[in-house]
Amino acid sequence: MRSLLFLALSLCVSTSLYAESSDWLSIPVVNQESEPELAEVLDTDGPSSQQLIQWMSTASKHGIDIPQSKWLQLASDPSLQNVRQVAHEYASYLDTGRLKPAIYQPSWHIQDRPSLPVLEDHMGADSLDLVESKLPQYRHFVAALKRLEAWVVGVEEHFPKDLILEKGDRHPSLLKLNQWLVDLDMADRLPAGKYSLAHETAVKRVQKKYRIYADGQLGPRARRALVAMTLDRIKILKVNMERMRWLPRTLPYPHVMVDIAGFNVAWVTGENKKRHFRAIVGKPSRQTPVFQEEIESITVNPYWRVPSSIASTSILRKVKKDPGFLEREGFSVYSGWKAGARKVDTSTVKWSQYSRRNFPYRIEQKPGKVNRLGRFKLDSPNAFSIYLHDTDRPELFKREVRTFSSGCTRVENIDQLIGSILKYQGMGKQVNGLMKQKETGRLKLRKKVPLYFVYFTAWPDKQGRIRFRNDIYHLDGALLAKL
Repeated sequence: MRSLLFLALSLCVSTSLYAESSDWLSIPVVNQESEPELAEVLDTDGPSSQQLIQWMSTASKHGIDIPQSKWLQLASDPSLQNVRQVAHEYASYLDTGRLKPAIYQPSWHIQDRPSLPVLEDHMGADSLDLVESKLPQYRHFVAALKRLEAWVVGVEEHFPKDLILEKGDRHPSLLKLNQWLVDLDMADRLPAGKYSLAHETAVKRVQKKYRIYADGQLGPRARRALVAMTLDRIKILKVNMERMRWLPRTLPYPHVMVDIAGFNVAWVTGENKKRHFRAIVGKPSRQTPVFQEEIESITVNPYWRVPSSIASTSILRKVKKDPGFLEREGFSVYSGWKAGARKVDTSTVKWSQYSRRNFPYRIEQKPGKVNRLGRFKLDSPNAFSIYLHDTDRPELFKREVRTFSSGCTRVENIDQLIGSILKYQGMGKQVNGLMKQKETGRLKLRKKVPLYFVYFTAWPDKQGRIRFRNDIYHLDGALLAKL
């Protein structure tokens, strides 16, 4: 690949290229089905072919592999027109990603408007990076990818082949090992003086993952496992950098972000101004989707209108086993979903004759201690009937893996999140009244708050260190295979 790049560069340097005078990104954005057409050459200050090829050679730092066929194309035809066409394609990768979410992660429903058509008229040789994601997390991904790739290249330099470390040993390589384990998210703080129990524990975790005898010693086999994990981490980083490019180039402040795989909700008012809350998300069989919406109001003491998908399955199963379940839990049953539907006497219903396919009823749960929504619900009408709300089971927030809901997101201390939103909108005086309210009520926000449900299996913490998560919905596979 590198030889092809050098060939393309040398050809560009030695070839007299038209007049290097057009705007390199003046290629219109077109559908894949149609042939790309070059716009007129207008800008006399656009970057040269050599500058563009050098820029494209940095694709790897973004976790992007430009296809070999493109380098061959440039090597065989280094004309300015051809270079700009390939450069535009690379720019589109940086802008909206190389892969289509609809194919590789169909549950992703956040619409990303391409920035390239807006930016292309303002980009010159010194501003080619304008098209990159400007989300603050993205630069942490780039930095982490560089560090991990350096470990793979430098393992022999940092760790002699005959080196074996066990508890109590001292060696200059220990500082490098500490940083490597931290970069892999396999440890937080490790002693610098000697190989400790903490080192053994971290190394054993790596050994077990790759089915190597877990003796905790840093020997050749353990280092091989560390390299294998590093390569796996690099792949996961690339997957999540691609997801980052599926998001809009920037997000507005303030906003609320639901980090599904991280089991938390963040109230974000600036790049370094965030408040996190633990969250419960959808179980694997009822996954919380990725989408964007707006919070427009807050409902206190809400009724829970049970979605048909839940009423006709889990609720129906419970009623068949325990006919008194509905009354005991405060549920009411209605003849249908229309506004004028009549209330049904549950004792007259023969539940055994119904299944998911023919279930005709609407079920609602009144406010109370056992109401699944708890005391508060943040209203953000959407096609998925997914909301942020309180819970009747706060003890579940203590669990490490919190996939217990039917798709909605339950938020710990949701009253504090609501208080932060109201105060930011100058509605702080209404907080106390809302918290004390006993009846069902709804408070409309002065300004709608952008809400994003996202799914990332790697994400930077407050210090910018990348933390790797479990792929709770097994969504990485298709992306890993392609990238």
